[in-house]
Amino acid sequence: MIGTKCPGQDMRYWTADDVYEEKCPECGSDIEFFKTDIRLRCPICRTRVANQKFNMGCAEWCAYAEQCLGPGAKGLKKGSLKSVFLNELDKHASNLNGEVANIKEIIERTEKKLKEERKDILPVLASLVILFLKKNNLIDDAYLYLEEIDMENSLPQKAVKDIQGILNKIDTSHLSSMPVSEIKENILEVF
Repeated sequence: MIGTKCPGQDMRYWTADDVYEEKCPECGSDIEFFKTDIRLRCPICRTRVANQKFNMGCAEWCAYAEQCLGPGAKGLKKGSLKSVFLNELDKHASNLNGEVANIKEIIERTEKKLKEERKDILPVLASLVILFLKKNNLIDDAYLYLEEIDMENSLPQKAVKDIQGILNKIDTSHLSSMPVSEIKENILEVF
């Protein structure tokens, strides 16, 4: 691909529908999205807004996606990063069947809510899984665990920083007695 541009990235091949404006869910200001923008900050209130029309379909199947888009391209496959964290739940908490089913249900509802609000899902989902595992003493150190997951899966670095920020802001002193729904609310409050 040296010297040429991927047709999906080359604006010469775009249509009028590939650039559009959306209203910020917080302040109502216009945000101009390109189809390749995963998320942008509102220019007025600085709220992170996810692009509901994000389209990098080529990254789902192209053998050169990681070279073209960087290591974060691994996560562009629909649901792949979500699958990483759901698999971690299954791997570490298989003996907590009822609780795993409960957190997966909470994850699904939270994901739907965040999509409606056009907010970033990955940091919330990852933080919820990490804190659930920590709550149940299935991991020792949340930060070390995040580092290991990042090394294995090349998480987008912005997401890693957001997750670390959430973990820094959550009071874990009462984590063992906290219901998962309360952990989720605390995450949403600080993110």
